[in-house]
This record gives sequence, structure tokens and C-alpha cells, in this order.
Amino acid sequence: MDGGVRMAHGSTVPGESGYGRDRLRTRLVVIGGGPSGVSVLAHLAEQLAAARHGRTTAVEVTLVDRTGETGGGDGFGIGIPQALLLNDSVATIDATGIGFTAWLHEHQTRWVGRLADDTDPRVRTWLAEHRTDLDLGRFGHLFLPRRVFGDFMRDRFERTARRLTACGVVVRVVRGEARSVLPDAGHSFRVAVSGIAEPLTADLIVLAPGCLDTGAPPGVGAHPGYYTHGRACGRPDSDAAMARLLAGRPVGCRRMVVLGSAAAASEVIAVVAASPAVAQVLDEVMVVSTSGRLPDGQPTGPDAPFTCRSLMGLRRDGAGELTSARLVDALRADVERSRAQAYTIVDVERAVAAEFTASFRLLTPAQKRRFVDVHYADYQRLMRHTSPPYASAAARLAASGRLRLVRARVAGIDPASSGELAVRLSDGARLTATAVFDCRGFADVGQTINPLVRDMVASGLARPNRSRRGLVVDEHLQAAPGLFVMGPLLAGTSQGDDHIWSLKNVARIHVLAARVAAGLFDLLTQDTVGIGERR
Repeated sequence: MDGGVRMAHGSTVPGESGYGRDRLRTRLVVIGGGPSGVSVLAHLAEQLAAARHGRTTAVEVTLVDRTGETGGGDGFGIGIPQALLLNDSVATIDATGIGFTAWLHEHQTRWVGRLADDTDPRVRTWLAEHRTDLDLGRFGHLFLPRRVFGDFMRDRFERTARRLTACGVVVRVVRGEARSVLPDAGHSFRVAVSGIAEPLTADLIVLAPGCLDTGAPPGVGAHPGYYTHGRACGRPDSDAAMARLLAGRPVGCRRMVVLGSAAAASEVIAVVAASPAVAQVLDEVMVVSTSGRLPDGQPTGPDAPFTCRSLMGLRRDGAGELTSARLVDALRADVERSRAQAYTIVDVERAVAAEFTASFRLLTPAQKRRFVDVHYADYQRLMRHTSPPYASAAARLAASGRLRLVRARVAGIDPASSGELAVRLSDGARLTATAVFDCRGFADVGQTINPLVRDMVASGLARPNRSRRGLVVDEHLQAAPGLFVMGPLLAGTSQGDDHIWSLKNVARIHVLAARVAAGLFDLLTQDTVGIGERR
């Protein structure tokens, strides 16, 4: 991909005379144009503005993103279809005060108007179903299109850039993929970016690349029937390509297999279920996961509040040391009992989460570490939810007799002799499919296809933590002195008050971003000369 530079507020271009040579300025490079990196900058701008007192801050900020995004990243980018929905409600996203709700009210005419201009039937259906709530400004319970949140974050970056500029900070955006970070003389770093001739020099880095992807299994990456979540959902015409693929197979052999049952799988199923072109040629969608069920999305239980007897009993009984395994067993017992009483996780999520959190605090540090490393997966399977429209899409597909759930472990994916793909299960069974959607999620930073993270781990600049889903960081969330980490790469952190088994929740990212910004502020507001030596 070609690189490029957009001057957010004027300066020299990387590679030109003068760039990166002004040692009177401390150079901060933020890698990743998604919510994590931009949230750090927003908090930093607030702190610099509050402490400025008329002084100019001698700092230059460079935001590096593969596609030039300034807030949306891959998940909320400017090019994704507007039919794709957030996995959390507006109220959940705004729980820690990021300001999403206020922005929605302020800019309602703009974002609702753009949705109204979209000819996608899925968008029109969403608008029709929520027209009353939109007219009355009732947004809290809605699961909005992801593009809308991306617009909010892009606006947030523009406001942040203006605020930084008012403080004397130079701000620029570099479009290109960061491919390596190497320590340089004087305790700085050199960041190699695709399409940019000269590496960027950084005194401080915020590493925030967003969610990482794992490479395709050997031999299937180029197969037309192998889909990642991004390929299945990130392109406006993806369902048309699926329909053509299915139409090329005989009737009775037009099967799609979805691997995994988390948010990505729900979105794939929704895309498939909503496509008239796919509906004409589809025989069956088979979902293979270790849980054998899809996330709940609709409240269906009784009006009476649910009591978490097993979780409450852990604290009441106080028998023996509370372990991570006992905590998860109690969680499972409560969730299964709620299902038996016709509740869904949507009905009981708040009550269960509150009781779980209260019990989690009683674990020893070693047992908290055990949960973050191992038992987090059980928690995620039990507490999964999806948006109501996605749950409804899966229900419609099931009602048509074309959705089957299989509880099993996947052993591998191979090309089949028929030209299709074969999914091998751990019990020896094989499922042949026209298309396989690999939504099993990310498992190991050492196996990511992200070239930067892979290079940093290989060089030893950063180390995988014990869970291998994220990087080792210190109490300041640094993987190395001056190298801060933000976003999903913090998964697997368990130390002090930080116990992070997953970090895709915007509300929590907003809080942790403030901590990273505070660390940057402390360094940036010291004398700029010799910053590397002080680290």
C-alpha cells in the first residue's frame, strides 16, 4: 500500500529536510488510527490544555494508520457497510463518559440523514424499526451502525487535533502500515512505515493497532471459499460473491460452515440471513463452536429479578480458599439456572456481572492471574450477547430450517477433493462446505499476521504475556520504556488492580487511555532535552 501524509495542522513531510530533526520537540508516534490510539490523544490534549497557562508545548504528534483512519480503525472505518451494527448499546459505550450520547444529539441530522440516503435494504429496515426512538432522541438502548461510532471518533480526533495545535503541538497523519520499531541512539525509536522512504523517529510511542488477525490455516488462505470475518462483512458486495460461489455447487451441497459463536460469527450469520441473493441458493448454515449455541440478543425472561444464588453463596459460605475454578463453576451454575427459568443473558447480565465482580475481588492475586490466563474463556462463552437485530436474523434463519448448531472442537481446515473445503473436527468427523467462515478469534501474538507486532515479538522489543493474547506491560502500561500499549494488546494483563482478559469494550478503553495519557503527559511536560536519558 502506498504511504502518504496528511497535514492535520501543517509541518514537514517525513523524508523531507527538517522532519524529525527538531530536537527542541519531543516526538510522539501513535500507531493505529482506531478508538484506542485516538482516545489516548484526546485525553492528552485535555491535560496539555489544562496545564498550558499560555505556554507552547514543544511536541510533535504523528498518527500512523494503514488506511489513514483517524478514529475508526478497521472496525469502525469510513468504508465499512452501514448495515453492520455495534455489539454494545449506546448506554454501555457511554458508561464511562466518552461523550457518544451528547454527540449523537448534536449531530443527529447529519448521521440519520446519511443512513436515510443508504439504499441497502438492511439499513432501511433498521431505520424503519427504530424511527420512533430516533425521532424522540431515545438512543441509550439502541445498537447503532458501527459507522456512526466511527464518525464520532473521527470528529473526536479533529477536535483533539485542533486542541493540540492550540497548545503548540504539531499534528500530522501518516497513511501507511507500520512494519517495524527499532531502538535508536539516544533512547529513541525508528518506526518503519510502508510507502515512507525514511523511518519516523519517535521519543515515545503508543502502540494501538486494534484487534489482531491470525493467519489462515495452511493451504486454504487463497481458497475462494475461505472467509475471514473481515472478508465476509467488510465489503458492500460480499454477499453477492457468496451467492455466486454457492450457485456453482449442486443443490443439496450448498452449505456454509461458520467456525465460532462470538460477535464475529453473529455478524456473519446476519449478513447471510439478510441477503436475498444468498437465500435463493443456500441449503444450510452450520455453526461449529465449543458452546454449541449462539449469543443471546433479546430479553425474553420473566419480569421477576433473577437471583444469583451460586455466586452469592461463594461470599456467604466462605468455605475454603476461593479459586478461579470455583468462581467459574458458580457463574456457570447461575447462568444455566437462568436459562432453565426462561431468562436470556440479556435479562440477567447486569445482575450476574455485579455478583461476579464482587466475588472476583476476593480472589488472591494468583487466582486472578489464573482466571485471566485460563478461565476467562468460560466467562466469555457464558456472558456473550449480540445486538437484537443480529439475534433476530439468526432466529429467522433457524425458523427456515437452514441453521444448525454443532457443539465440537475444530481440528483443522483442508481443501477437499471436490474443490470445496473440509472442516476436521476433534472427534474425527469431517464437514464439507462450499464456504467456511473462520470466526474463531485471535489466540497468540506470536502468530499474528500483523507485521509490526510479529517483528517486535521476534526482536525481543516486546514479549508475549503468559496468556499469549497480549504483551507484557509494566504498571504504566509500557512494554518497554517509552513504548506504551493500548487496546486489545493488553489482553492477558494481570497485575496490581489491572486484570484484563479482553479489551474491546469502548468504555473501559476510555478509562485506560486516560492512564496512558497521564504517563505521556508526565514525560512530555518535563524538559524536552534528554527525555530518552531520563527513561
